[in-house]
Amino acid sequence: MTNNSLTDYPALVGAVQSIADRLEFNDNGRQWMNKQQAQAYVNLGKRAFQRLVDDEAIPVHNLESHGLARLERYNRDELDEAMKQL
Repeated sequence: MTNNSLTDYPALVGAVQSIADRLEFNDNGRQWMNKQQAQAYVNLGKRAFQRLVDDEAIPVHNLESHGLARLERYNRDELDEAMKQL
């Protein structure tokens, strides 16, 4: 059995990305956001946002261990909570 990374299958990665981009909508907008959407949502610049992520004040979710680091996502409820804690 070979130990292939999912990045060896670009079509699969693209399909998963497309599905992830369409998931988790509700009446209040997008529940899961990519990094740019999350930065805009909390109204922070790139450096300030990344500093909070690096300090683990803002939780980030990804599938990096499965070779899908592009799927980095931020949860709106967690962003709201993180901003309340600042």
